[in-house]
This record gives sequence, structure tokens and C-alpha cells, in this order.
Amino acid sequence: MMVLGLSHSPSEKIEDMRILVDILHPKQAHFFRPLIRGWRERGDVVQIVTRDKDITHRLLDGFGFSYICLSKQAKKGGLLFELVQRWLKLAVLIRKFRPDITMSVTGISTALSSKSLGVPSIAFTDTETATVSNRIAFPFADRILTPTWFIGDFGPRHYRYRGFHEWSYLHPSEFHANPEIVRAEGLDPSQPYAVARLVRWDAVHDRQERGLSTNEAVTLIKELSKRMRVVLSSESAPLPELEPFVCKFHPENIHHVMAFSRLMVGESPSMSTEAALLGVPSVLISSWARRVGNMQVLEQEFKLMQVYDQGKEAIPAALDLADSPPSSQSIAASRSALVRNLECIPDVVNHHIGELLGKGHV
Repeated sequence: MMVLGLSHSPSEKIEDMRILVDILHPKQAHFFRPLIRGWRERGDVVQIVTRDKDITHRLLDGFGFSYICLSKQAKKGGLLFELVQRWLKLAVLIRKFRPDITMSVTGISTALSSKSLGVPSIAFTDTETATVSNRIAFPFADRILTPTWFIGDFGPRHYRYRGFHEWSYLHPSEFHANPEIVRAEGLDPSQPYAVARLVRWDAVHDRQERGLSTNEAVTLIKELSKRMRVVLSSESAPLPELEPFVCKFHPENIHHVMAFSRLMVGESPSMSTEAALLGVPSVLISSWARRVGNMQVLEQEFKLMQVYDQGKEAIPAALDLADSPPSSQSIAASRSALVRNLECIPDVVNHHIGELLGKGHV
């Protein structure tokens, strides 16, 4: 296992790189966006393949990216069939496209197909609890890239970098919070509001895990709404009692909305990490999040997140935070300490592409 420290000098240009990227989830569309744009700007050919899940295609369409959809998200009983279907379709596409390298978050679709056809692959993960996909993909991946604080070791093909997946698209070169976008979505960025997020708990790594109960979710959001406006984002159709709080804004503007919020609360580790990188304190309710290195470092070292296993502990903590928020100065200092030494994700990825293809830095 290696820890990589990179300079940020301009990359040597290599012509006609052919890169295949597999995008399985809306967050991964955000993660790969800066990478894909950078590769195309320097003349590389990028083929995007997708899984039709939630708003993945809507985001890619908004980015102006074309793609080939290999499968639609299957229900729990059909996940194995969907995966086999993706392996077969991807093998055909790899033969046709002839990429120099393939990559995806998890690597669950790309690693085996690429290995069988002699194409190098990179797999990214920041989720220690995704044990099923890690076991399926990582034996076949040529490089496994994780944050520095990832708990666990995958051996000599495991490389670490100081960063978060979310930093790829929230880096200052990629994102600037725009109050006009927030106003256009019907929110006043100068007035206090909280963003709440409820998830479906249907991912493989979510099985037998939990967050808020139905009653706890209603209690939390209603009590929080007595203190400030609440903007609710929910993967599932919310209960009638919570319908008035559901956000009506465009999903692609969520990071602008989050950036001006006073508090992030809910069941999504990804959105809580985004909040930390944007300098917004958060309360995360997830029975598995404390087993993940990202959450540990954000909670224990940088104090930008509070993580709870159960709603009965999280609800009073969220309400206390709403009643007595930390000063803007202390939040700014914590965020500055967090982002000061984070590595640029495109630099990290291009370094590894170059090493795998024997071309140095690309």
C-alpha cells in the first residue's frame, strides 16, 4: 500500500488516450465530471457507460455528456442478473471501443471485464462497508484508490491520496456557491434554513443498517422547522406530513443550496461530507457511518460533523445545533484546516493512469 504525494505542475500531454468510465450513481456523475472535461479538453476520447439510476442521466445530459446505458437499476432480487448483464455488455463494448484504461467507483462492472480482456483498470472506493462490491471487484482491479484515512488495506495495488470523492467537484476550481441560483430556487440565502436528507436504504451496503425511523424523521423535521426553514430531499416518496417540506428545486443546484444552509441533517454520508467541505455543520444518522474513515476524520479531527447510530440521540443534537450554532469564524477555521492540504483529484487520477500505462504523468 502506498500513500501518494503529488505536485500540481501542468501535466504532460499524451495524444489519443482512450478512456472508458462507468457511472453507476448520480454522485459518480459529479465525481467524474471534472475528469471527463479535462480529458476531452486535451484531446482524449472518453466513452461513458451508465446505470439508469435516479437522476444519473439527467445530470449527464445537463453536463452535455453522451453515454451508453448498460442497465437499469434492478430490484433487490435482480441485482445479480443485472451485474452479469453489465459484465457481458461491457466486454463487448471494450472490444469495440478498445480503451487504454477503464475506471469506475467500486469497479464492480469494469474490473473483471477489463482484466479478462487485458485492459488496465482503476477502482475507487471510500466506503469500507461496501464489502460485497469490494470483494467482487478488487481482486481484478490494477489500482485501488482510496482516501488516506480509509480503514483497511487491499495490498500492493492499494494507493491512498489525501482527499474525498466529493472534493473532485467541490474544489474551488470547479464550484463557486452562487446566491443568485439559491434565490432563483425560492430560498433566501441570507435567512437561516436547514437541508434534510432521507435515503432509501436499498443499496447493498445499506442492508441490515438503519437511520431514522418514520416517527423520528417526522419529529426531527417538524421540530427543526420551528427553528428555521427546512428543505427536505428524500429518495423515497415522503409521508404526507413531510410533503410541505420537500424541496422543489433542480437537483443539479443542490450544492448551491447546501452551501448557504446553516445546517445539514439526515441519513446521507455523502451529503454530510459535501456539507463539511462547504463549511456547513452536519448531523448524520447512520448505523454504519462511524465505521468509515471519512466520517471518523470529519467528526473527530475537524469537528464539522456529528455522527449518531440512532435518531433518539441525533434529534436533540440537531436541535441543539440549530439553537446554538457554532460561530461563522470557527466554522471557517475548521473548513480551512480541512481543505488546506487536500489533493487535486484529477492530478491523482492522471498520475496513476500514467504509471499504469508506462507514460509517467499524463
